[in-house]
Amino acid sequence: MITHTLLAASFTFMSLAASAAAAGFVETAGNACEWTPGRYELSETEGRVRIPNGLYVKKEETSKIARGSCTFALTLKAPAGKKIVVRDSQQLISLRAYPQQTRVKAEVEIFKAGSQGAKQTLEIVSAEKAEKTTQYVGQKDVLLETACGGSDILRGNLSATVIGEGKGRAFAKNVTLDIQEVDCN
Repeated sequence: MITHTLLAASFTFMSLAASAAAAGFVETAGNACEWTPGRYELSETEGRVRIPNGLYVKKEETSKIARGSCTFALTLKAPAGKKIVVRDSQQLISLRAYPQQTRVKAEVEIFKAGSQGAKQTLEIVSAEKAEKTTQYVGQKDVLLETACGGSDILRGNLSATVIGEGKGRAFAKNVTLDIQEVDCN
């Protein structure tokens, strides 16, 4: 009975938007990941798949520069007669720069392995007063579409640089994606 329940629960999870991901895992790496880099199970929130690649980079006045990155790799495997479509990435980024002459920059790129994605940049500069911004960055377009019954790897790079005389920080929440399994036509 427990085996049947586990199989039913597994089937239910696999039929959600995250069903497209082989084994339901994502690999993360980097020196500024909010979560410890490693292998994580995918989770779904409000019909979207969440990738744990949050980032935090902080610079104090005593240093001239601080840099950090967090990357992910998600292997997608479509069953026979199906293909996987990934679109609509969203990531909340918050930047703060405090005087004097401090620049904070964050860059996000999500792409099919072996190709280059559209890099999105968010940047602020403080001169005489503190500057801050909090914005969603993302792409509504299709980021990846597997071949019918095929597999691909979706990669993401998130990086931030804080440079200048003052303090600053860059913070990013986890990226969310729309991942769908569709019939081949």
